[in-house]
Amino acid sequence: MKLVRYGREGALTNYLPLPRPLLELDLSGTALLLYALLLDRATLSQKNGWWSEEGWVYVRYPIARLASALGRGTTVVKKRLRELEQAGLIRRVTPRRGEASQIFLSLPEDTFLTGSGPKNRPGPGRKPDHDQGGKASPNNLREQQNLNNHSYQYREGESL
Repeated sequence: MKLVRYGREGALTNYLPLPRPLLELDLSGTALLLYALLLDRATLSQKNGWWSEEGWVYVRYPIARLASALGRGTTVVKKRLRELEQAGLIRRVTPRRGEASQIFLSLPEDTFLTGSGPKNRPGPGRKPDHDQGGKASPNNLREQQNLNNHSYQYREGESL
């Protein structure tokens, strides 16, 4: 890999997306990288029309290939997939025995550029919860972002 300096005319071309709010969650670095890899693949799935009957985009990425892409073993990848599932960031559904799972991703609400995403629809493989008795509790993500928004004056020659 050849390295070049990032300058005024530079444009990022080959990168993995990672929603900033995920950095505030208690996730391992490998889980975050795995999520970014899945999200990158989900954009390709979206372009190719890979979505469920409900309109949810899914990814099919065999564990062995995920492990190879991350430079980790399959056991580590399986643990990190479980970590992402427990955090509610992914949901795996196996359509038929022996087939690769369909991996559905959840994103922080502020990730979308438009408000046209499905708001109150249940995710894939989930039934609507009609017994909630009102609205669900609001997401406190915006409040957390405001609490962590500290201004810093950069001096000449400093960089992040």
